[in-house]
Amino acid sequence: MDLKQIYSYTIQRNLFILRKSGIKANAKAYILLTIFGSVIVPLVFNHFIHLNIKTTFILFLVYLGVFLSIPSIIYEGKIENFEKNIPKALYVMTLSLDSGRSVTEAISEVINAEIKGVDKEFMKILYLITEKKYSFEDAMTYITASSDSVVFRQIGRLIIENRKQGGELSSTLRQLAKTLEDLMNIKQQLLSTTANGLVVGLVILCGVIPATAGLIGGYLTVLSTMSPNMSAPEPEQISKCYELIQLGTGIFGLLFAVPLFGLNLNRMIITCAICMTGGIIVFYGISMASGFLFS
Repeated sequence: MDLKQIYSYTIQRNLFILRKSGIKANAKAYILLTIFGSVIVPLVFNHFIHLNIKTTFILFLVYLGVFLSIPSIIYEGKIENFEKNIPKALYVMTLSLDSGRSVTEAISEVINAEIKGVDKEFMKILYLITEKKYSFEDAMTYITASSDSVVFRQIGRLIIENRKQGGELSSTLRQLAKTLEDLMNIKQQLLSTTANGLVVGLVILCGVIPATAGLIGGYLTVLSTMSPNMSAPEPEQISKCYELIQLGTGIFGLLFAVPLFGLNLNRMIITCAICMTGGIIVFYGISMASGFLFS
């Protein structure tokens, strides 16, 4: 596969993911946005902050990775919201079945409730049952098997197995909904606890350290103008500071994402870009502000 094929595959794949996420985008607009974000923005940084070639090139690579990862991040967010709404749909079905309604009517209640994301999947199940004359089990198997949601696929398998063994659908759905809610609550609590601990490191490494370096750099610059025997920091030295801050904050950003999202490359690139950009901006802003402060 040559570079042209890789390029075409990447663009077409990301456009397909955006369409699955409900976002209409054409190739030209996406390419222009990617070029602007990954090329123009690093050049703007280079012009105003005077970064060296290595730092600018790393920014280009990271920002390119960000714009190539954004479609997948958007779609992952859509799947997460979909999975959060699954327990609501199961409770609606449970209440409907407990009131003596059929499976088809219970599915219709979920659709009428307009539970975002889930209603569309249940609409497909209802279509297979009413129009294609599938059984509930076959319709559930077909739709869940084609879903990108791991949770939805597992629920489909559990429901089918339960039905094969003669279990009551209402109690099964209620138990599944409660289990999913408990798992999501535990996940949210763990995520919150982990994030609170990591934020301290984020503030120190991407805020305090670059700010301290910028403050010292600004102070030395002002001091050199007051003392003829002391030379101001050379542009190469300042560029080297930017490079070190970029690498340090970028590596921290990659590691920061792992406890929160696991080894998710797309989110690791996003957090790397955020931390890297934040560190550079903080260093530049404080060094400029300290020049006015000490002068």
